[in-house]
Amino acid sequence: MTKLKTFLAPVGRGLVKLGKALMLPIAVLPIAGLLLRLGQPDLLNIAFMAAAGQAVFSNLPIIFALGVAIGFAEENHGAAALAAYVGYVILTSSLKVLDPSIDMGVLGGIIIGVTAGLLYNKYKNIRLPSYLAFFGGRRFVPIVTGAASLLIAGAAYFVWPPIARVIAAFGDWTITSGNIGLFFYGFANRLLIPLGLHHILNNLVWFQFGEFEVVKEGVATIMRGDLTRFFAGDPMAGPFMAGFFPIMMFGLPAACLAMISAAKTARKKAIGGLLLSMALTSFLTGITEPIEFSFMFLAFPLYVLHSLLTGLSMVIMNVLEVKLGFTFSAGLFDYLLSYGLGKNGLWLLPVGAVYGLLYYVLFKWAIVKFNLQTPGREPEEFNQEADMPLSVPAGKDEKEQAAPAAEPSCQAQTSSVPAPDDHSRAAEYLRGLGGKDNIKTIDACATRLRLEVADDSVVNAPALKACGARGVIKAGGGAVQVIIGPEADLISDEIKKYLK
Repeated sequence: MTKLKTFLAPVGRGLVKLGKALMLPIAVLPIAGLLLRLGQPDLLNIAFMAAAGQAVFSNLPIIFALGVAIGFAEENHGAAALAAYVGYVILTSSLKVLDPSIDMGVLGGIIIGVTAGLLYNKYKNIRLPSYLAFFGGRRFVPIVTGAASLLIAGAAYFVWPPIARVIAAFGDWTITSGNIGLFFYGFANRLLIPLGLHHILNNLVWFQFGEFEVVKEGVATIMRGDLTRFFAGDPMAGPFMAGFFPIMMFGLPAACLAMISAAKTARKKAIGGLLLSMALTSFLTGITEPIEFSFMFLAFPLYVLHSLLTGLSMVIMNVLEVKLGFTFSAGLFDYLLSYGLGKNGLWLLPVGAVYGLLYYVLFKWAIVKFNLQTPGREPEEFNQEADMPLSVPAGKDEKEQAAPAAEPSCQAQTSSVPAPDDHSRAAEYLRGLGGKDNIKTIDACATRLRLEVADDSVVNAPALKACGARGVIKAGGGAVQVIIGPEADLISDEIKKYLK
């Protein structure tokens, strides 16, 4: 068992890192979808605007190669992106000669991106003999990535056809199995969120499964994935996105109302403002992780119920033949953007209303019936721990130590914390994370900090929650995730600047 854990730990960390890296290329989709949609004849009818948006969707493999390389590279250095571009060009050009029928799509871009990022980390400081010194350091990275991509192309010639058949078979089953595949996807999508691995599943479904041929000016282009096909005009695309709209626009906001209603009277006002802001964010943008992490660990049975309801929503929207899509997530903004391209989009309103009522009733009943510790119902000692300083500077007498601090402190027991009088947001988070020396790497995705730390035992979850975090995940092996919300990337940048 110990050997298995030792083997699986780096695999798990790698998958988590991949999930984080995938968020950068996905971030370009909203502007692409906006340009593509607004340029259509039924809206602004501006051909060059539509073409600009379509260009992004047509080049997703290389965009993923660049974005994933940056995500994997230390310091997110641009040299890794250049190496990924060189590698992707070599891969695709080589495969055209070896076997023109091989198209690795977005997965090919992801493989090259991971390769370029890892090679950058390994060779960015390499020293070559003096007569080759010019090609040392970061200049060596595109060279070694190009050589590696040539080897990948050679290997793909032999192994990709059977892999492609397996992917196609799984994709066909997922699509053609109808409600079974949709329920499985919706349920698994939510259950993978705590590990940050839902992005990997999403990328298969949204960018790889299913094909739709687009012919323009006599040139045929194959579009893959539910999301890409939807915006390319495939009338069969959209079922793997439509089911999220009732959840994100109605269900989870109603769950917030249920948690507010079930909170202790003394804490309703404080917790109400927080949960209502989360509910509005979910309704408008489809960003749900702050809500989900607010009850995921405190009341896990509710999270399982939420996952089941998500799978059921996918089935209901499919039965009603609703086709809707999004470029970022299933919020109001994307609903309005995709409505004209979809089918039976008005069904969202009655289904959403029923789902909102269902979430409110079920959450309120379960919270009260089983005394679940949702926000506002935690034991008093937990609340005090989050509101009190976790360590006191040396020299304070007992009376001062017993007195509450003027503001929440995130200080952890470590020798490398910021100065006690430094109350900047970056300093407060660093205290909770165990200090500067405890941070190996730090980055962010849409809603969470992703870190590698020297010792995850000194990462103080209550202290980080006092700073505003929604939850903390210790995945083992020094991998830590801090759930924050839409400000995660800004906080990550602030901490990086502070560390420098």
